[in-house]
Amino acid sequence: MKSFTIQNKNLFFARLYYFAFMGGWGFILPFMNLFYVSLGFSGKQIGVISSTSAIVGMIASPIWVSTVKRHPLAQRILQAAILFGAIGYYLIGRQTDYLAIIFIVFLHSLASSGVMPLSDSMAVTVSKESGKGYGSVRAWASLGWIICLLSSGQLVGRFGYIAGFIGVTVMWLVAAAMVFLIQPHHFTHQVASDQPRPNLRLAVQRVFQDRTLIGFAVALVFIGFLNNGVLQFENVFLAELGASKQLISVAGILSALVELPFMVYADRIVHRVGAHRLLMIALLMTLLQRVAVFLLPFIPTIMIVRFIGGVAFSFYTVSFIGLISRHTQPSETGTVLALYTVTIAGMVNIVAAPVGGALFDAIDMRWLYPISAAGYLIGIGSLWLTRPGIQAQVNLESRPQE
Repeated sequence: MKSFTIQNKNLFFARLYYFAFMGGWGFILPFMNLFYVSLGFSGKQIGVISSTSAIVGMIASPIWVSTVKRHPLAQRILQAAILFGAIGYYLIGRQTDYLAIIFIVFLHSLASSGVMPLSDSMAVTVSKESGKGYGSVRAWASLGWIICLLSSGQLVGRFGYIAGFIGVTVMWLVAAAMVFLIQPHHFTHQVASDQPRPNLRLAVQRVFQDRTLIGFAVALVFIGFLNNGVLQFENVFLAELGASKQLISVAGILSALVELPFMVYADRIVHRVGAHRLLMIALLMTLLQRVAVFLLPFIPTIMIVRFIGGVAFSFYTVSFIGLISRHTQPSETGTVLALYTVTIAGMVNIVAAPVGGALFDAIDMRWLYPISAAGYLIGIGSLWLTRPGIQAQVNLESRPQE
């Protein structure tokens, strides 16, 4: 009974942590590029800022995670990283000089690049120990996003962008406190004497030895590159179409409203259809959303797509974590998550962010949507060609004939 109580306590504080940590992003992420545009930065300059963050994360994140997961004070290290990240957001919001922002973004990325994969790794272990799914924790991030973004729309409209930066800073400070209340063993990997310790080299080998993981990596590369322009500038596009900051904040919560029930529901679906199949369904749904905005480039279309997109995002998030977890050993999961969520994304973003910025400067924003759709189409094809059933068939056919 005592163990059950401790497990529920960990689950409760993990949910509050996601509410504050990821939910806190709702204060500023939807307005970040609008903030840069307000400072007079061009699309190319905004792309360079994104690339700076990507380069640092690409290199630091897997090393960061594999090292911290082995450290007995991993919980405290994560707390320190969140604290530095909170301070970094506040400092970015106080700058007007381009080079100063680049420098602070560099330091901020260095401190916080491993926070997300470590958090996901913790959430997976906490949810398993309590008999719940990852989606039951991740849904609280959507709830936090809704509350923070609605608040941010009002605050930014009245006090300026600095209000959003202060909001995310405060929420990350709360998140750091929540980390302290979760049992330390969820942040490290307890390794038996006959089991390998968390190791970056072994994690990379695991990826290259698994056909499905390679296919997923290829999908992420094409999606990340071709979808970058929409990710960076869709809120700017909304502003160009005449949306107010308050309406942009409402657009930002539409997806999260749907995510609240569907994150939990996705836990059930992933057990029925499998993480790989659910991931392809999520990508197909997003592809159709991009086509819809291209054909009908209006504010109502984007609002409707954002609302429906909550289903696709819920399926994508839960199946993403599920696919990585099922194709890796527990000692490797955190590091492989870092490789996929930060390193691969960072490698792509180095090139994609400035290219996306240049395209935004050069062509009608509307044409970034079919480019994005092409990325999702290639991603679906890559996942289909490397689906687990194909792997089993290849292994069978490679066996010597008797």
